[in-house]
Amino acid sequence: MLLAFVMTWLVAVMLFAAETPVARSLHRYLVEEPSRLAARFERKHVLFLIIGLASLQGFAMVFPAEMAMIMAWDVTVYVDMLIASWTLSAFARLRSMRAWMALQMARFRPRRRARVRARRIRRSAENRHAANDDDPAPAVLTLAA
Repeated sequence: MLLAFVMTWLVAVMLFAAETPVARSLHRYLVEEPSRLAARFERKHVLFLIIGLASLQGFAMVFPAEMAMIMAWDVTVYVDMLIASWTLSAFARLRSMRAWMALQMARFRPRRRARVRARRIRRSAENRHAANDDDPAPAVLTLAA
């Protein structure tokens, strides 16, 4: 009960008197430092804590304490590898599922008709006359008087 009262008092000081040096030092030591330490935790540390505490008791009955810690670390590495491989396989299945869904959805999309290009009308060779530039100019006939 006394601990709850002290913690409530500390939180009240940090909330209602935030500009005081006491509140700033409380914030630094009760908020910033624990969050800085917690930021260094990785997945392997949490797994070792959970598996180590659970399996250490069983291993310690059979092996010496050092050997039990090594066995707990080995189990932690194994579980970490299982989680990593499961995650990678889930991502691979997700990618293949997304590709399969795209193919399935393409079946239901209305298909656009291919554009038909307008055909060019070709003029027949009969209608076209080649220019005849090789003939000499026609001679003008003049009437002699």
